[in-house]
Amino acid sequence: MKKFMISIALICSMFFFAACGGSDSQNEETQDADAVDEPDTEEVPDEQTELPYPEVTKTSTEVGEIAQNITIFDDQDVEHKLAEWYKPNNQESKLIWLIFTTYDCPYCQILEQDLLEINLPEYREQGFKIILVFNGYLYEGPKPEEEPASLLEYKEVFLSMYPDRGRFELYGYLKMEEQKVLGKFMGLNGGYPTHMLIDASTMEILDYMAGWGEDSESLVNEMKEGIEYFLYML
Repeated sequence: MKKFMISIALICSMFFFAACGGSDSQNEETQDADAVDEPDTEEVPDEQTELPYPEVTKTSTEVGEIAQNITIFDDQDVEHKLAEWYKPNNQESKLIWLIFTTYDCPYCQILEQDLLEINLPEYREQGFKIILVFNGYLYEGPKPEEEPASLLEYKEVFLSMYPDRGRFELYGYLKMEEQKVLGKFMGLNGGYPTHMLIDASTMEILDYMAGWGEDSESLVNEMKEGIEYFLYML
């Protein structure tokens, strides 16, 4: 009887030992066997990549040439490339009106007012983008050291007076390093305003214009006809 009780105790102790998982070394071996290597989840920041853009021509002063991929800064001093409105990078973009202007050029000011007649909501809905780039003053030249404060003041006043028609795709300015690139748009006899209509799908210049006249009514009508034609054809 005594031997029988000892056997029972021995069996119970073995059962208890197994139920508790055995020794520490056995637990460690089991945990090691079950462990799965966790992947490294540390986020690696994406490298900034240049937006795709067509190969540019030597100049951008003629119909059929490709617009230079100029760098423009907005009223918050944020950098933009013209490539942002290239259709493969911006599916909403169809026709770009790129305008180089100044704060004090009389004909520039006439054009800026006439933009209110041209910047129609139905054009914008079809992918029409106005990029208005200020380059300082007519006689004093570029003054990027005064930017973006001058640009922000102009934009705020213009939008307060014309909250809808004054809403352009971008109000921008140029820094000094972009003056050489601007020269490829302006040409030897270039003046302000210089502006062009650009096919967003190819960045090809469809119409190139230097200056603006006092007979703005006929110019506005011509521009609207041209914009409507290109929006339909592109």
